[in-house]
Formats: sequence, C-alpha cells, structure tokens
Amino acid sequence: MRIRTFTARTMGEALRQVRAELGRDAVILGNRDTAQGVEVTAAIDPEDQPESFQVHDPDMGRGDLGENVLPLGGHDDDDLPEEAEHLLRAVAFHGAPIEVNEKLCRRAAEVNDPSIAISLAAGIKDVFRFTPFGHPGDKALVLVGPPGAGKTIVAAKFAVESALSGRALKIATTDIERPGGEMRLMELAEILDNRPVRLSPGRRLEWSGPRIIDTEGVNPFDDMDMQKLRETIEINDAEPVLVLPAGGDPYEYEDIAHVFAELGVTRLIATRLDTARRIGGILAAASTGLGFAAAGASPVIADGLHPLTPTGLARLILNDPDGAADLDEYRIQA
Repeated sequence: MRIRTFTARTMGEALRQVRAELGRDAVILGNRDTAQGVEVTAAIDPEDQPESFQVHDPDMGRGDLGENVLPLGGHDDDDLPEEAEHLLRAVAFHGAPIEVNEKLCRRAAEVNDPSIAISLAAGIKDVFRFTPFGHPGDKALVLVGPPGAGKTIVAAKFAVESALSGRALKIATTDIERPGGEMRLMELAEILDNRPVRLSPGRRLEWSGPRIIDTEGVNPFDDMDMQKLRETIEINDAEPVLVLPAGGDPYEYEDIAHVFAELGVTRLIATRLDTARRIGGILAAASTGLGFAAAGASPVIADGLHPLTPTGLARLILNDPDGAADLDEYRIQA
C-alpha cells in the first residue's frame, strides 16, 4: 500500500493534492490541523492506481469519504465551501470508522440545505436508529456493559425520575460481589425510600411493574461472564440495554456492540458525554444497528437522562470539542 501525507492551506487544496497524486480510489486515513493549515494522510493500493488519470475532474465533488475522497458540493475550485470543510473536519475529528464518516458526509451532502447542522442531522437520521424509552413500561430493563460504563448511575437516574413523577419503579442490582459495587445505588435509594433488591445471578426479580436491573460489569469477550448475564436476562424476561461511555476506541466498541447484540441488545445508552471530546466510539457502536435510546451528560444524578435525537447528536459533532455537551434540555421521564 502506498501512503502519503499532504499539507495544504485548506482541506480542499489537500484533497486536490490527494486526487492528483493518488487518484480517485485513494483512501483518507486521517487529517489534523497544522500551523500551515491542514495535513491529510491518504493511501492507495498500487494495483488500484491507474497509470494515468485526469487531474481536472468535473465530478470531483461527488466522491466518497473512505473508499473515495469526499470534497462536498461538486466544486472545481481549489477551496471547499466553508460549510463543507467544517463538516469534514468535525466528522473526522471524532474518529469514527471511515465507512461511518463516509455515510454521514454523503447523506449530509445530499440534503443540500444551507445549514450544515440541518444537513448533518438529516444524514444522522438516515444512518442511525433512534429508539427512545418514553416510560420503561411493564417489561424489565437490564442495564449491561463493561465495567465502569456508568450502569449504576443510569439506574439511579431512572430511580430519581420515577420518584419525581410519582411512578413505582423497582430497582435491583446484581453487582453484589464487587466491594462497593452497590454502595452508591444503595445510598441514593435510602434517600428516595426505594431500596434496591440485591439480586443473585440466576434469580428472578419478583415485581410486576416497571423495573430496572443494574448488572455488574462484564468482559464481553469472556464466555462465562456473558453466560451469567444471559441467564439474568432470560430468567427476568427482560430487555438488555447496553450502556457505553463516550471516549472509547471505535473499533473496540464495534466489537463490543456485536457481542452484546447476540444477547438481544437493540438499544444503547451513551454516558459521559460531558467529559469526552470524541464520540467516534459511540457512533461506531450505533453503526452496528443499535438504536440510540438515551444519553447521560452529567455525573449529577438529579440531572437525569437526556433523549438523544439526530439534532442533538449533530450539535455534539459540530460543536467546539472543548465546550460543554449540548443536548436537548428535556429529561427522560421514568
């Protein structure tokens, strides 16, 4: 594989250099800002590179990010439109897999709206699924995920919302073997007068109304861990919901999402959106087919959970990464 790095004043100029040097089939591996402007790293298999090709290409703006270069908008100028360059930089910054970035940018370019936020939101709606909770309902929810994902905090936020809305929500936890695993949830429950049930693996939570089961963190690649979790899900006739913190490795999160999907997971709660600068891991996990159900953007339990919408996700992608997480102001009502 032939790999080259190109430095230019703007993204548009850099992409033109890539096309001139490597051709239409070049793959963008990454980009970063430099003192000179922008640096783009691209690669191509020598077998895919033609002996000669037309540098001035009237269809240049219709390429794809990933398998082809993506200058948006069909322009032959040296510079991309400012909005298109902003979109490319913003999407690439979060580090999602190339094929995910390609889909988002291509769908956004097809919308042809003056606002890149609206265009990106439309692209997000087309690429990802959104499956909000509303009320948990009568079926149990089992919060699953790797250690430290924030499952206990999510369960506590559901408990607070249920108390505020006057709904009877039963909380249980299987995190009873790890020292301190249930302590925070138990302390909160004392305040709410809703003490969680300590649930051993393989035991059913006897409660007919809305209920949420917080589970211990598991290694998704350990068969014994996953089998114990499967038993908890099945005996409680429950819907497993994956909880993942933002900021994780995108390719690792893809693998994790696939493994949990085998347990019947179809929805995802993203946590720690207030502390992560990059959400490519969350995007990668959702790209496997999981639906965005909710998001946590604060460690304060009383702040509750937020619905994650295409518009809210677009704002997260486009906003200043050093700023606060910008989500809808509404909270999930348990």
